[in-house]
Amino acid sequence: MIARSSNDAAPTRFGLCVAATLALSTAAALPAQALQPAQHARVALITDHAAVAPGQSIHAGLRIAHDEGWHTYWVNSGDSGLATRFDWTMPAGATAGDIEWPAPERLPFGDLVNLGYKGDLVLPARLMVPADARPGARFEATLRARWLICADVCIPDEATLTLSLPVATAARPSEDAPRIAAALAQVPVEEPGWQGRTRRTAAGVEVEVHGCAAALGDAGRLEVYPKTAQVVANTRIDARHDGDGVLRFTHPASEFFAGMPETVEWVLVRHDGDVRRAFAVRLAGEDAMALAAPPAPVAPPARPMADPPQEEAPGLALALLFALAGGVILNLMPCVFPVLALKALSFARGAGHARRHAVLYAVGVVVSFLVLGGLLVALRGAGEAVGWGFQLQAPGFVAAMALLMAAVGFALSGLAAPGASLMGLGQSLAEGDGDRGAFFTGVLAVVVASPCTAPFMGPAIGVALGQPGPATIGIFAALGLGLALPMLALGLVPSLARHLPRPGPWMDRLKQALAFPMYAAALWLLWVLGRQVGVDGMALVLGGVVLMGFALWWRGPLPGRAKRLAVAALLLVALAPAAIVATLGPRASGAAASDATAPAGTAEPWSPERVEVLRAEGRPVLVNFTAAWCISCLANERIALSGAAFETILRETGTAYLKADWTDADPRITAALDDFGRNGVPLYVVYPAGGGDPVVLPPLLAPGTVAEALRTAAARAPSRPNAATAATTPTEASR
Repeated sequence: MIARSSNDAAPTRFGLCVAATLALSTAAALPAQALQPAQHARVALITDHAAVAPGQSIHAGLRIAHDEGWHTYWVNSGDSGLATRFDWTMPAGATAGDIEWPAPERLPFGDLVNLGYKGDLVLPARLMVPADARPGARFEATLRARWLICADVCIPDEATLTLSLPVATAARPSEDAPRIAAALAQVPVEEPGWQGRTRRTAAGVEVEVHGCAAALGDAGRLEVYPKTAQVVANTRIDARHDGDGVLRFTHPASEFFAGMPETVEWVLVRHDGDVRRAFAVRLAGEDAMALAAPPAPVAPPARPMADPPQEEAPGLALALLFALAGGVILNLMPCVFPVLALKALSFARGAGHARRHAVLYAVGVVVSFLVLGGLLVALRGAGEAVGWGFQLQAPGFVAAMALLMAAVGFALSGLAAPGASLMGLGQSLAEGDGDRGAFFTGVLAVVVASPCTAPFMGPAIGVALGQPGPATIGIFAALGLGLALPMLALGLVPSLARHLPRPGPWMDRLKQALAFPMYAAALWLLWVLGRQVGVDGMALVLGGVVLMGFALWWRGPLPGRAKRLAVAALLLVALAPAAIVATLGPRASGAAASDATAPAGTAEPWSPERVEVLRAEGRPVLVNFTAAWCISCLANERIALSGAAFETILRETGTAYLKADWTDADPRITAALDDFGRNGVPLYVVYPAGGGDPVVLPPLLAPGTVAEALRTAAARAPSRPNAATAATTPTEASR
């Protein structure tokens, strides 16, 4: 039996091949699986068999040996926390079942009560060996396990573990079989004939279970756990048999109660001395409170109420105007402005053919917008859930962009002279004096603008994607024309260009200074890439950047033919990491999706269900639709969505702050953006406490804007006896 582990970073493909070869050669010599280090725990993938037979059912389990004082969570994590998750990769014909959860224990922390595990834990799952597996071959399965481990802080962690077992004519148990059996003995079993109901009344949640007296008997201690979440409070439940042998208890409803499910699952744990036996029962759910109350009016589907008013979805004519205005404002976005400064240099230098270059720049911008818009519409027509900035959800594109930004920076720093074989394009992009440079500067402006959404752009793109082909093309062309308009005006109106500073030696110094925003842009893209594929992928592309810089430095001013060919080969090798990264899956390092851009401890992950639960509690909700590759999003978070003042306004208003991270493609977030007529981030939505339509905040935030919106939303609550305590503290929300 073999298990390999990779925590927090995916190993290289070469390393995996070497590890697999060594592991297979020593498989027969390995007894029970050794534990691998993890964060505040040690883990292993174990099984109850050392050899398997074709078509056999076996059990494999994730073993977590928690450090003292640390715990992980049950399928119902309680007041907070997150259940452990399994993702299996199996050979053809093999199947993997769900986690078979052993009975948990209560884990109190202040006023919170969570449900989970401490000590040495095994979470088993049933695996089915393919019926056509051949004796002498090997049965292999890979588990990607993700869990949240907590003490006074919580840390998300994961491991990728591989199981390799010989296929034989007869199965053979492993040394871990007793450990697996002990875990399965703690998995609750359903007894035939048990029935009853779970009923919500004014007194609380009343539960009665018939037919269980014989199995439970006069147990010295009986523990009851709600497997169905958000029905009852997770505190200790006092359950007793009455004279008729019916198990009854009444317990307070959960503070997150949002309606009684049709079926409620419970786990009953009987203690006989040191022996602990768990039972499972499914009971019909009934809500007497809802039956007694008059039917509530059905609320219409929520529509975004724009603030300011111009954010309402416009008609086609107004959408064209919005697109033009949004494109103009896009010039001021932090992801666009450095590239435009490059083009302004050529106008300040008084380069010839300024008008033709201005037109070519505008053509490059408009054509690029049309290509990007056409691709976006084609993908959505094919059923893909994508939106504005979708290309930056592809790690390969982000890697290529990082290399491009570094190349432009090297050109501005003087490492690439005119005529360099592979850097001629980069030089043209950087200095922009030729026709090709003018056109491709426009292309580059659109590429780096794609993560940004300026005011007016969101409604315009939303309308564009809902229109027939010609109207869509017109709106994207208007966006491009708006982005090109300032440079077009400088080139076509000589009197405007005359207001630029006179050319002189300062031009070269400014050109070199502009290399540093390009390096900063490359650094930002590498950070985005690290969030997507992990530190190994980021380091691979960074190595390509270093190799590119070395090749350009080694090239020198006057290389010979052989040296030019060698430099060209090095530059091609430097581009290879982008292709390699494109093959990696998202978040191979296990980075938590919810914390890609979050100020530590402030936000909790967004989901439509969580929004509904919080609204049912009467709390205002602020949702931040963001992505790690969106510079405007990051700027807004630093300015208006973090710090002591922001934390204070959240506490004062009792606002729940949720973050929808779109760094990797997420169809649910794409659908939510569509609901608000948007196809990109940032988007900021405030749900008022008293119900009603959500309010969309401007895409460029100021602290005062957020504070005013949250106070207005909180004021609509019918009653908030203690808003300051209604908001969960960051530490509590993380458990």
